[in-house]
Amino acid sequence: MATRQICTLPRQCRLRKADEFRAVLRNRIVFESLSLRLYVKPVDFNHARIGLIVAKKIERKSVRRNRIKRLIREAFRRHRLMLKDLDCVMQLRHPVELLDSTRIYQEAVMLFNKAARQL
Repeated sequence: MATRQICTLPRQCRLRKADEFRAVLRNRIVFESLSLRLYVKPVDFNHARIGLIVAKKIERKSVRRNRIKRLIREAFRRHRLMLKDLDCVMQLRHPVELLDSTRIYQEAVMLFNKAARQL
């Protein structure tokens, strides 16, 4: 039986409380792409954390909202080492088609790279 490597995002790498989201959004360091907006706040932790905002008002179908969140989480998981001391909140700006999965992933990676270079 082959062992499967578990590639999950640890709980310590997620923003979960409203105050944590509010602190990042209030900081107002923003990076934007066509469909996504990334808010960033430098912190004193040794690890990066992410929070996601995919509003029902923008993307009505829960299947699409969850798919977008999975894609962004995966991009963050793969690139979180370069964001080592940042709190990030990624927000969806416009509705997207399910076929645009690669574009959403690429935009998220591009925004993470921009944030890492400038901060």
